[in-house]
Amino acid sequence: MRLRAISTATAAGALLCLTVATPVSAAPSGIPKGAVKAKVVKIVDGNTVDVLRGGKKYRVRLLEVATPRRGACWYKAAIARTGALLPVDSTVHLLADEQRKDANGRWLFYAFNAKGVHVNRNLVRYGFGKAVLVEPNDQYIKVMRSEEAKARKERLRIWSGKCDGGGKNPTPQPTPSPTSSDSPDDDSPNGDAPDSGSPDGNGGTDPRFPTCAAANAAGYGPYIRGVDPEYSWYQDRDGDGRVCER
Repeated sequence: MRLRAISTATAAGALLCLTVATPVSAAPSGIPKGAVKAKVVKIVDGNTVDVLRGGKKYRVRLLEVATPRRGACWYKAAIARTGALLPVDSTVHLLADEQRKDANGRWLFYAFNAKGVHVNRNLVRYGFGKAVLVEPNDQYIKVMRSEEAKARKERLRIWSGKCDGGGKNPTPQPTPSPTSSDSPDDDSPNGDAPDSGSPDGNGGTDPRFPTCAAANAAGYGPYIRGVDPEYSWYQDRDGDGRVCER
């Protein structure tokens, strides 16, 4: 992380609370050196959260990711994803870059959750937001753009050309690629066709589909680990305890 010199006057102010690198003891794997701890108190939107640190509340804008705005397709899905990665009252590890605030006064950070998941990167990788560069903050932009390319290729969420029902103006659909058994949307460990039998025959309450995309299209999902028996039917690729998120 590139650090700027902090004057004595600044160090005495509120800026010190969030930007001075303090030791992080027993940090989970994946937390970068120099990150500071805070407590999540509110999910504002897909790329904005409120945190509490040192008894003060700060509004944090996640760097290098732009999620859909209110009223747009996938807006609610992005909020839900951020909320799942950064549950209220959980610990978040914040890493600064060059510029500390945006024009709206929000603090600019990369966020890593209590399990070490890079939240900004996760949102881009799974199609909940686009990779954006706001110079001079560019620490992860190459990685973000690579993750965006994967999400676009796999036609995930904002790149699907479809709307999730949460708004208007879906993202234009990318050029389709041939469907195959190893398509990224194929979250099932096997290639079974949808099971149209009774709920009892499926061992759960919903029909079984070959992919989460098919389940979502039919109005089913998401499924939560330890809550829904259907969870075991699909692969939890990001390990967040949820499958078939819409």
